[in-house]
Amino acid sequence: MSKNIFSCLNSKKLYSKDMKILYALELLGYIESVDFEKNNAEEFLLEKGLNIKGKTTELFFREVFKTATKSGRICFELLAENGFFDSINENKKIPELLIFDGKTQPIFDYNEFIFEKVYVEVPLDTDEDGKRDLVEVYIHRPKETLWGMKVPVIYVANPYMKPCNDEVYEETHPVNKNLKVYESQNIKCEETLFVPKHISIPPERETNKIVDLSFAKETNLEAISEWYKYFNSRGFASVFSAGLGTKGSQGINCTGSHEEKICAIAIIEWLTGKRKAYTNLKDNIEIKATWCNCKVAMTGKSYLGTLAIAAATTGVEGLKTIIPEAAISNWYDYYRMNGLVSAPLHWQGDDSNLLTEYCRTREIPTNNQKLKLLYEKTSQYMLENQDRDSGNYNSYWDERNYLKDVKHINCSVFLIQGLNDWNVKTTHSIKLWKYLKKYNIPSKMLLHQGDHIYIHGLKGSDFFNMMNLWLSHWLLDIDNNVQEQFPDLMIQSNLDSSIWANNYLWPARKSINTTVKILNNKLTSDLIPGNNDEILKIFEDDIDNTGFNREKNNYKDWRNNIILLPELEKTYRISYTTEKLLKDLHINGNINIEFECACDQPTGILSAMLVDLGSSCRLLSTQNIISKNKISLGKNITPIDEWDFAFEEKPSLYKIITRGHLNIQNRKNIYSKENIEKNKFYKYSFQLVPTDYTIKKGNQLQLIIYGTDVEITQRPFIKTKFTIKENTITLTFNIL
Repeated sequence: MSKNIFSCLNSKKLYSKDMKILYALELLGYIESVDFEKNNAEEFLLEKGLNIKGKTTELFFREVFKTATKSGRICFELLAENGFFDSINENKKIPELLIFDGKTQPIFDYNEFIFEKVYVEVPLDTDEDGKRDLVEVYIHRPKETLWGMKVPVIYVANPYMKPCNDEVYEETHPVNKNLKVYESQNIKCEETLFVPKHISIPPERETNKIVDLSFAKETNLEAISEWYKYFNSRGFASVFSAGLGTKGSQGINCTGSHEEKICAIAIIEWLTGKRKAYTNLKDNIEIKATWCNCKVAMTGKSYLGTLAIAAATTGVEGLKTIIPEAAISNWYDYYRMNGLVSAPLHWQGDDSNLLTEYCRTREIPTNNQKLKLLYEKTSQYMLENQDRDSGNYNSYWDERNYLKDVKHINCSVFLIQGLNDWNVKTTHSIKLWKYLKKYNIPSKMLLHQGDHIYIHGLKGSDFFNMMNLWLSHWLLDIDNNVQEQFPDLMIQSNLDSSIWANNYLWPARKSINTTVKILNNKLTSDLIPGNNDEILKIFEDDIDNTGFNREKNNYKDWRNNIILLPELEKTYRISYTTEKLLKDLHINGNINIEFECACDQPTGILSAMLVDLGSSCRLLSTQNIISKNKISLGKNITPIDEWDFAFEEKPSLYKIITRGHLNIQNRKNIYSKENIEKNKFYKYSFQLVPTDYTIKKGNQLQLIIYGTDVEITQRPFIKTKFTIKENTITLTFNIL
C-alpha cells in the first residue's frame, strides 16, 4: 500500500489499538451498540477474520481494506467509490489510476467523462470513391486524460451499434427444398484456400490542422454491455466502432471479409499512433489519441466478439488481450455443418448475405447510383459464393475462417461461452481453445450454463473480479498473479449453478475416453462387448411423417415425436437408451458417432442427437433475478441486477444434450462431394457439438439417429430410406 493511500486514513483514529479496532469496524460498515459492543470489539473483529496483534498499522489496514464490509462489498472498493481516496490525485500534475490488491479501483466519476466522436481513416476504399474510407468511432474517457493521464482502452467493434435493418429478416432464404445431387467433385483442399487480392489504396488525406478534442453528446449505442462502465470508473477508456457501411461511416460492409478485419484493426492502429482520424467526414481536421497508453483490449458478445478474434489473428501491435463472449471462430461452422446448409437455432434461413444487409445502415444519397450498384454487386457476390446449393467449404468460407490464423495471435485470450448456446455453438470456442493451447497462447475459458448472453451479473461467476485482474495485468503490466489465481478452464455445473469445476484441459484431465455400442437394443459401455451380429435397422427421412408442419413450424411437437417413447419403433428414427443410470454420468468434451449405412437416394442428411431422458427439474438457461441493483459498477453509474439460472418449476421429460449433422456426399471431407451409389454401405463418421453435461442418476442417456433436423438443416421433400448396420454404431465421448 502506497504512502499516498495510507495517508487517506484518519490519523486521529490511529492513536491506540482500541481506536484502530473501532476505526476498522467503522470502515467495514459496522455500528457500535448495533452490531457489536465496545468491550467486545476485538473479539467481533476476530470473527470477521481480522487480527490486529503483532501487525503494523499499515499491514493491519491493508487486511481491513481487503475484507468484505457489512454490505458484502470489498472495503477498499467501496471506500474508493465513495470518494475516500479522491485526495491521492490532488497534488499531482498528471493524475494516476489507483491500484490496490492487483486491480484498478473506482475513483473516476462517470458523470465527468469526456464523450467524443471521431472518424478513423481505414486503409481501404471499398466504396471506390477515390478516398480512404472513414469509420465513425465513439470514445468515453476520463476527464483526467485532459491533464496528461494516459489510459488503456477497451475497444468494441460493433456492427449492431446503430439501429439495423430489421426488415431484412422478414424474408429469409427458403429451407424447404431438396438437397442438390452432385457427381464426385474431386476438389482438392488447396483449391479452397483464400488468397487476398492486391488492391489499390488511395493516399492518406492531407491534414488541414490538428486538434485535441472532438466533443459529442453521449449517444445511446445499441448492443453495448453495461460492464464497460465498470472499467470506466476504474480509469479505462471505452471505444466503440460500428464499421464499414454502417450509419455515420463510409465504405461497404461484407460480413466476415478480409476488409472487415482490416477495418477492425485500423481503430487499434489509430489508438497506438499509426493511423489518422478526423473530427468529421469533410474538413480533414485531424485528432490524435494522445491519451491512450497504446494498450488495447477487444471484447464483446457474438459478432462483436467475433471481430475481436478476427483482429487478434492479424497479430496487430497494441492489442494485448481479447475477451470474446459467444463468438464465432469460423463462419463456416456458424452457417454450415459437414457439407450441409445449416442455421443457428431459431434462425432458419439465415446466411451471411442477410447479416450483411441487416448491418448495412449507411444512408445512400438517391443520386449516388454508383454506390447503389456497388452494394448490389457485393450482395450478389456473397449470394453466389456462400453457395447454399452445395454447403461445401470453399475460398469464401476460408476467408472467414479465423482458426487457420491463430498462430499469428500475439495477445492473451479469455473465452466466455454458454454451454446451452445454439446460436453460436460451443464448437467455436472449443476449436479455438484447442489451437490456442497448441500455439501456447496465454488463454483461459469460462463455460457457463446460459445460452447466447452476457454473464456479467451472474451470481458466483466472479466475473468482475476476474476481468479486473485480467485487464489490469495485460493493459497495465500489473504483476497480480492472475494466470495462477484462476484455472485455465472453468465449467459451471448443470446440476448446481453454484458449482464451478476447475479443469485445466479440454477435455478434462481426469476424463476417460468411453466407447458406447449396442447390445440387446440398449446402449452399453465399452467394458461390455457389443453385438457382433449384423442386424439391419431401417428408418426413413420423411418430415411429414414426424408430425412437423412446414407452415406452423411446430418444433416442440417434432422434438417430442423424435425423442419420446424410445422403446417404440418409429419409422423416422432409430433410438437407443442406456438402462437407468445407477450414478451420475458426466460427459465432457468432443462426441463422435460412427456407423455403416446405405441409402436409397444419391444424397441425404444424417443426424444424431444425444438426450438426457427422464422426468427431472432441470436447470434452465433462463436468468432469474436474485437481487435488484445489487452490483455496483462505479461512481455515478446505475447498479445492475444480480441473477442466477433458474430450475424448472415442473419436471420435464427430457433435455437435448447435443446434436450433429452430415451431408452424406461429404463423408470424406467438408469441401468436396463424393458420389453415393444407391443401397451401397459406406462408413460415416461425424462429430456432435461438444459439451459438458451431467445426466442425473435414475435418468437415461438416449442416442437418436435420424435424417432431417427441421430446426437446423434444410428440409427436403424427397423421402429417403437409410439402412444402418447396428453392430457398427459406435459413440465415443469422455466421461468424468
